[in-house]
Amino acid sequence: MNMLRHYALALLLTLLSAPSLLAETIRDPASPTILLTGSNRGVGLALAQEYAARGWNVIATCRTPAKAKELQALADANPKVIIEKLDVTDVGQIGKLAEKYRGVPVDVLFNNAAWLGEPVSKQQFGNLDQDVFVEVMKTNAYGPLKLSEAFADNIAASQQKKIIGMTSGLGSLTLMGRMSRFYYYQMSKAALNMGMRAMRNDLQGRGIIVALLAPGMVDTDLLVASGYKGESLTPAESAASLYKLVAALTVDDKGMPVNVDGKPIPW
Repeated sequence: MNMLRHYALALLLTLLSAPSLLAETIRDPASPTILLTGSNRGVGLALAQEYAARGWNVIATCRTPAKAKELQALADANPKVIIEKLDVTDVGQIGKLAEKYRGVPVDVLFNNAAWLGEPVSKQQFGNLDQDVFVEVMKTNAYGPLKLSEAFADNIAASQQKKIIGMTSGLGSLTLMGRMSRFYYYQMSKAALNMGMRAMRNDLQGRGIIVALLAPGMVDTDLLVASGYKGESLTPAESAASLYKLVAALTVDDKGMPVNVDGKPIPW
């Protein structure tokens, strides 16, 4: 009886320390894996499509999977794509997702999810709203840091070891005069830049690459809200260029914000 108890305990400990069996079933060990936030629309959806087309395992997250019809269609057509529910402002959800994928190598963590902050009028001088400010900062600045913290071991266990923060030229002090309608959004991207730079220093010893990339002027809700009338990229065009930038990253990368065209974004 004691021997049986010993074996049962050993088996339980083995199962608890092993990667999630469910997580392993959706992953092709021969292919690299990306964990992508904000995958239900815009550049996030285009990134999921781009990486799936290139044969990656794609863990595509969004707040409401049931409403993500295009993402569902992508997953239905590609067994390497799995959709996970994740609100990056919910620390509990982040913890549960990290536990589910414990021990599973993640080559690229792409922190794409962001919120413009609506209505935009509530982040403009004369009508500043604290609740909108808090939600924008939680989504755009704190969420990426917390998710990166939760999946740092997964990243370190992978071949590529890359964490990406989706920044924006709107977070640049140098360029801020071009558009100053989005106080909170602009502040959140500046905060993301600083947080990712600090995290880069902490993770360098583990061989982890932390980079800041911007999608460029993409035909999305933000562009419409900004009133921009110039040339723009489609989400697919932006995603294709971002893929190449991520692929080219090395440990020698300086960690400075870089636009989708490969040009540095001035601070």
